[in-house]
Amino acid sequence: MLPHEIYNKLYWSKIPGMVYIPLPEDKLDPELTVIAVLLDRPIDLYREKVGAIESNL
Repeated sequence: MLPHEIYNKLYWSKIPGMVYIPLPEDKLDPELTVIAVLLDRPIDLYREKVGAIESNL
């Protein structure tokens, strides 16, 4: 099992962050590295359009 870190997730926003899985150097193969990701449920991708904030009012 590998740890994961979530970046760019604002606590007040419904927009999900990005999940990074840092891989230890001793687990990397010089030719090809494959990791499997086991999920608890089917993946639910965020598909809403994200744009710039036009007003803070």
